[in-house]
Amino acid sequence: MVFPQRSVAEDTFQVVPPIVATAATAYQRARRIEKEQLALMARHDLLGDWSDDVRATVLEARARIHEARDARARFRAQVEQFVVALRAARDPLSAVLRHTRSMVQLLERAGAIDSDDGWLEAEVLEWAIETYES
Repeated sequence: MVFPQRSVAEDTFQVVPPIVATAATAYQRARRIEKEQLALMARHDLLGDWSDDVRATVLEARARIHEARDARARFRAQVEQFVVALRAARDPLSAVLRHTRSMVQLLERAGAIDSDDGWLEAEVLEWAIETYES
């Protein structure tokens, strides 16, 4: 990962590496598809005998869950590299969280991710804290 350049005036990041943007986009898209497929699965009676349609829906949901998990792991790895680099530079946790939040906002402004009322940002900040403290 290429470490983003800091803006001297704002002490925030102005560039998000394409690999991070791609991982974020893929993760958000995979989560959305997973959610839609799980909603389809929830419409079926899973306690009764499974028809071919129910079985296909459940198997499709399983595949989408695995895809979302893999996309999450790829995006989380990028966030971890970002946090480890900041921690190695001896940035305090508060600064790391500020920079991580700035990165998520840049991803939103660049159109790499959609606004989701802060759910993705909260998840990413949680990852940052876990990485920083480990």
